[in-house]
Amino acid sequence: MAILTSRRVLAEFSSSAMQAHLFLCVVVFLLMPPLAASAREEPTVVKIGVKLEQIVDINQKAENFQAVYTLQLHYREPKLAFEAVPGEPAFKMMTLPGFLAKLQEAGAIWPDIVLANNQGFRQVNLESVQVYPDGEVHVYERATATFQAPNFDFRAFPFDSQTFYIQVVSLAPKSIFLFEPLPEATGVADHLGEHEWVLVNHSSEIDTTIGLAEHRHSRFSLIFEAHRHVLYYVVRIFMPMLIILMVSWLTFRGRDYVKRVDLGITVLLLLIAFSFTLGSDIPRLGYLTFIDVFIAATFIITAAVIIVNIQLRVYELQNRDADAARLDRIAMWGYWPAYVLGMSTALMLI
Repeated sequence: MAILTSRRVLAEFSSSAMQAHLFLCVVVFLLMPPLAASAREEPTVVKIGVKLEQIVDINQKAENFQAVYTLQLHYREPKLAFEAVPGEPAFKMMTLPGFLAKLQEAGAIWPDIVLANNQGFRQVNLESVQVYPDGEVHVYERATATFQAPNFDFRAFPFDSQTFYIQVVSLAPKSIFLFEPLPEATGVADHLGEHEWVLVNHSSEIDTTIGLAEHRHSRFSLIFEAHRHVLYYVVRIFMPMLIILMVSWLTFRGRDYVKRVDLGITVLLLLIAFSFTLGSDIPRLGYLTFIDVFIAATFIITAAVIIVNIQLRVYELQNRDADAARLDRIAMWGYWPAYVLGMSTALMLI
């Protein structure tokens, strides 16, 4: 009888349904550790947004800019979940120190960040944290800070366009906190308060940067491009210098060569003053800018006018009136073509 019972159990065990059930149990048993590990290693998604509110100052010589910005972080921390009380606000409002103390009590960490291109100055004007019943956390910060802008390129100055960045990096590796964009909190305000520059484009991106311990960290970048109001430079620099060039050319209409030389030297001194004025606005560069070429060409043509007038005075003293008239005619008609040719050649070289 016992033998028959054993055979019956064995037959049931060997049935297809029993085999399938056993196989499923084995598969689940083998996959449980990797699945649990992957669940533990899943990073917390932090939605981030940065909005440029105002440009306080752009320092070309120091290659930085000062701006007012707002920063928002949205993420979920289950350890901070609580039961909502009817009649009370839908969220708890906290200061950042109070929020960090609450996190410490709950045994949780938060997505601390650093402004990667912050250059010393940073003044926080407003900082608050909202915690919702489901553990959703909203961090809000409004501050004024100075940011590096090391990618300035002044070759086309003052017709140049520059790119500016505000970069935020997570202090924790991306395996713990992973940035995602928060479009509604990202962008540029309509009125930036900057009168020298015109904002033409802005965008945002999220990528990865390598930290000190070779860990990968999430990085958010707000990128905006701007060019200058050219009218200021046209009125304050180019028009006066073109008038100076015109006055220098009109000296060829006079017959007193000594006065021509005196006027040419005066124009040259005026150009030197212009050069020093512009040099105080931009850094000392290892390359020429458009305005450098413009001034250099003006220097050369003005010096050439002085040399020609000195030579004409020499011809006058030697009673070589025919040579003086021929040189005077060549200089008068060749003045502008020579200037344009020199400018074009120099611009092609920069």
